[in-house]
Amino acid sequence: MSYVDDVYKIEYMYNVWRHVFPPVSDEHKWPSVSLAPFKLLPDRELRRKPKGRPYSSRICNNMDIRETTNQQKLCGWYRNPGHTSRLCPNRND
Repeated sequence: MSYVDDVYKIEYMYNVWRHVFPPVSDEHKWPSVSLAPFKLLPDRELRRKPKGRPYSSRICNNMDIRETTNQQKLCGWYRNPGHTSRLCPNRND
């Protein structure tokens, strides 16, 4: 029993191209066809991404979820809670 359809056999392919095609007649006798009867709009989804940081294509799962902590942010200079080193009141600029 053959599990391959006749369409995929070489004999079928040869039968398709066996016929002789007539040559193309004079191009001036061809009917005129408008190239675009409608306005072509570009697909914005196919545009390239802008330069910058790459986007992650990683699929997140439950391992990626951080446990929330109730700790306040600490100052990077003095380790005081309630502000960061950028907004430190004791910082000398």
